[in-house]
Amino acid sequence: MQKQKILLVEDELTLRETIEEILELNNYEVETASNGENAFKILENWQPDIIISDVMMPVMSGFELIQRIKLIDHLKNIPIIFLSALVAKNEIKKGMNLGARAFLTKPFIIADLLKLIKKHIL
Repeated sequence: MQKQKILLVEDELTLRETIEEILELNNYEVETASNGENAFKILENWQPDIIISDVMMPVMSGFELIQRIKLIDHLKNIPIIFLSALVAKNEIKKGMNLGARAFLTKPFIIADLLKLIKKHIL
């Protein structure tokens, strides 16, 4: 059986590497990007089953990334889970209104992330 693919977009290196390692240990194929622009470049040649993205990043935020993804037919249905230290209700609402499937606030429990992935993966 082919591994399910996850695109992880996180600007904080240690957190990105930690999440990547945990996802790989849980038998996912993982590509990583440090910001939305790099993620978008990956999406030109590789289609994940789900995207996990930070919201606040340099160059292109998670909100900008999801807006661009939703404009492209073959990408627009990929589920997106946001990770963020933002806990303001208006920010969560904005993310959900843009089409995110879930919003997990940092710090988070890795088991919660794994449950969300299983729930929303294509």
